[in-house]
Amino acid sequence: MKPYKKCQSCGMPLKKVEDRGTERNLDISPMYCRHCFREGEFTQQQITVDEMKVFVKDKCIEIGVPAFLSGMFVRNIHKLERWK
Repeated sequence: MKPYKKCQSCGMPLKKVEDRGTERNLDISPMYCRHCFREGEFTQQQITVDEMKVFVKDKCIEIGVPAFLSGMFVRNIHKLERWK
């Protein structure tokens, strides 16, 4: 499977290997970031797509991304593989 360029759960860019999560066998995940997916399981298993949008937007604002930009980052989360 070809690695995705952004996490298919939260939309985080996956530019470095260190950004990626791990599968159950500890192989690098081609789809998910280290914040969303560890050892083959989602770190927030019960989160809904709407809750993920709020979570990501809040994290973006926390690290200094302007609110209007963080809103743009989350607008397509519902289209990512995890949420289909």
